[in-house]
Amino acid sequence: GRRPLARMERSRPCHGSPARVALAAVLATCWSWPGPCGAAPVWARGVEVCSGEGWRRLHDVLATAFHHTDYTDMFLSDLNDLTESSPGLEWYKAHYQECVEGFLSLILYFSIHNKERQAALLDLASTTARELNPLALQSGLSTWPLFGLLDQLHLIWQSGERAVPLATEPWHLPPCDAPVPGVISPLLAALHVGTPDVSPFSLVRGLRPGALVVDAGVFDGTDWSLFSVLAGAIVLGFEPLATNRALIEERFPPALESLRPGATLDPEGRRCRRHTLLPVAPGEGAPRLAWGDVFPPRPVGEEPRACERLPGEAPGHTFVIGAALGERVRGLNMTTRFDYSSVADQGYLKGPKDMRNEEVAMTTLDEVFFGYLAESGRSPSPGIDVLKVDVEGYEMGALRGAEQLLASGRVHYLVLEFHPGMLGSTGTDPLGLLEFLRHYCFLCHSLKIHRPYSLRDFVARYTSSREVLPVQGLGAIEDLVCQNLAWEPPPPLPPRQRRA
Repeated sequence: GRRPLARMERSRPCHGSPARVALAAVLATCWSWPGPCGAAPVWARGVEVCSGEGWRRLHDVLATAFHHTDYTDMFLSDLNDLTESSPGLEWYKAHYQECVEGFLSLILYFSIHNKERQAALLDLASTTARELNPLALQSGLSTWPLFGLLDQLHLIWQSGERAVPLATEPWHLPPCDAPVPGVISPLLAALHVGTPDVSPFSLVRGLRPGALVVDAGVFDGTDWSLFSVLAGAIVLGFEPLATNRALIEERFPPALESLRPGATLDPEGRRCRRHTLLPVAPGEGAPRLAWGDVFPPRPVGEEPRACERLPGEAPGHTFVIGAALGERVRGLNMTTRFDYSSVADQGYLKGPKDMRNEEVAMTTLDEVFFGYLAESGRSPSPGIDVLKVDVEGYEMGALRGAEQLLASGRVHYLVLEFHPGMLGSTGTDPLGLLEFLRHYCFLCHSLKIHRPYSLRDFVARYTSSREVLPVQGLGAIEDLVCQNLAWEPPPPLPPRQRRA
């Protein structure tokens, strides 16, 4: 996509040209969406990126500027031809979503050549880049020149506001004496050769009755929570969105009944509940309903009443706390959609048009475990048998908020969605996250590899090309099963212990 050198040599430098200054001024007025320069982004799937003669010609000019000129001093007049005549600046503005990378490159080029409006243009560039994957841009996977200005853009957003990237450095000493190998292991895949239905759900099938499972990211409750309850476990679920909690009420009971007929009936044949919803007010760290009032489950309160566990009975109970798990207690606005919801903005996934914000609570697992549960004197377990974290890119935030639990060795198994593209939307370094887990004595296993990989090489499998880490779109993803090599049955929780 480079211009012939002869054409480049015929291009005239346009230092201070009125046309260039005027174009930069128009772009600089477009500092937010929606705004005077166009409507809010249209979230549509399946759009072919950068097709059309107008975008190809623009790429040709900008690539020439980047590769064959001193682009900080020389402005190519060819760009004026594209923006003033055909197809024209208005066309690029109207069609920018066909090639967000190209529009970003255009803005960055003009920001170099208009110092007076450079700050406004870089703000516009940051806003435009919200529709691109931050990690893909930082990994050099854009096919458009960014003119060395990527580090001047703000790439991490939450509910339309600029957010701070999540750090991955551990803050506590580990519970193990010897370091854990710095590899991702294929062991689980090797153990289950010839068993096509193996999955991380295998962990819950063998749980002892009364085991404690934490399900961060419940959605409708029909996967981890469901199978854990069937195994007789107590589940602490975290689901911040009211729409998803309504889905739990709708879908969880029939799903449970379909797999275990009679599981939602008491001994007299009356309908009973295997789930309890515990709302949390935004800004608060725990439900207002005391844990001792709901645990152990018993047939009291609103109808249908909670199912009471009978001697020799397997099905357990899930308690769904109405909060997101993160690094601190706070209230926040969360962008909602049907197929995923994340604390971080993820415009590169091109969601539906009717996405909206919902004010929700965020708490930490340490706050719930060492405060809410421990203060009741009725914690279901001193440790967590399985901690499942699937929070659409905010995994590092959830782990940071559980760091006291990790440092005290109270988590046996961790099942983690590993999706570098989504991690990038929170500023999380994927390698740093794996090193964080290694620090706290976890050896992680993959079901998609057939030999050990170093942590760095494993991350490279997910960040080395646009096929696995597209600038727009979902990208490669998998669940890692991580085992705490320092695990020992933990001592009881001290009463009324508070998070440090």
